[in-house]
Amino acid sequence: MALNWTLSVDEVMVRPPLTITPEATACEAIRRMAEQRVGAVLVAEGEKLLGIFTERDVLRLLAGSSDRAWLDRPVRELMTTNPWTISPHSTWEQARSLMETLHIRHVPVVEAGRLVGLVSARDLLDSYMEYLNRQVEARTEELRQANRRLEERNQEMHLHMTVAGRIQSRLLPESPPEFPDLHFATYYAPVEPLGGDYYNFATVEDRAVGILIADATGHSIPAALVAIMTHTAFIAGTRKAHQPATLLGHMNRYLHGLTEEHFVTAFYGIVDRDAGQFIYANAGHPKPWLYRARTQTCQPLEGHGLMLGVTAEVQYSEQRLPLEPGDRILLVTDGVTEARNEQGHQFGHERLRQLLQELGHTSAPNLVHTLAHRLQEFRGSLPQADDITIVVAAWH
Repeated sequence: MALNWTLSVDEVMVRPPLTITPEATACEAIRRMAEQRVGAVLVAEGEKLLGIFTERDVLRLLAGSSDRAWLDRPVRELMTTNPWTISPHSTWEQARSLMETLHIRHVPVVEAGRLVGLVSARDLLDSYMEYLNRQVEARTEELRQANRRLEERNQEMHLHMTVAGRIQSRLLPESPPEFPDLHFATYYAPVEPLGGDYYNFATVEDRAVGILIADATGHSIPAALVAIMTHTAFIAGTRKAHQPATLLGHMNRYLHGLTEEHFVTAFYGIVDRDAGQFIYANAGHPKPWLYRARTQTCQPLEGHGLMLGVTAEVQYSEQRLPLEPGDRILLVTDGVTEARNEQGHQFGHERLRQLLQELGHTSAPNLVHTLAHRLQEFRGSLPQADDITIVVAAWH
């Protein structure tokens, strides 16, 4: 989602920043960071910046030493010297781009050689959320003027959610890509106007197509904001779209530290049309299913990996398998398998497998439509309890 406002670093930075003298010990620096609940302390003499000491430096020292003698060493010996800095007159986007390019989360703000502040990834996220809130408020005001009879608070809140949901839905593809040998069909049904599910496609030089499906933990606005950040992480990493494990690793680093206690399961795979292969990686997402037309059998796509956003450095592994004419790949979020009926039973993986076994030979749209209909029948009178996303890829 492109930001179209001119917020500057000066408006979002922390001032004055947390500073410490170069002779202070590492232990003192860590204590100060813990007291202030920040991830970095700037090492300075007066207004002159000498370096930065961050939680990343602490982790590096912990991993590289079996004792804790370094805690008593002066921070000038352990800090990151000559850190990247930014001007208070730089834009929000310039600060975000710098952090993403250098894989850092804290940037000192310097003006005319003087240390004036510190901007962090959290500061940028807060301003991003504020921007989204302003957009929602603007749209809600338009709707309020169009219908003045909506006076009760719960109706206004519903409108807020509806408008925000429309904004969020624009992040999803208007239609999937289509090729003579590869067809897609999708179904997206959030349980509330704002949802935590997300899917998208990436075309790699017309010879391969990437498929992403993701699910943020939780519901409503928090999950939707995480889904929006997942979209941003995916778009920023599309240059790695031909490498599933690398792309998930990029998204994981982007989301780490931004999602608080919310995390994201994700599955990304590419259909290599030239090689007739499917290459994929999994980040804690429910296993997709593959229907083999030649044998008329179904198999789960095995693969494991940690959810996105839990920890910064995760190595994801890739799996690959050949595709044959008539094969189908079925991807879902857990709103499908965990849907319950009036007796409390889950729809489950076995019902999903049986449906794919029964209808794997049909078209992608028919398979998606039938699965969505079967889910409604299974729930009976019970309302939908979780976001539902279904994506089918049909190889011809």
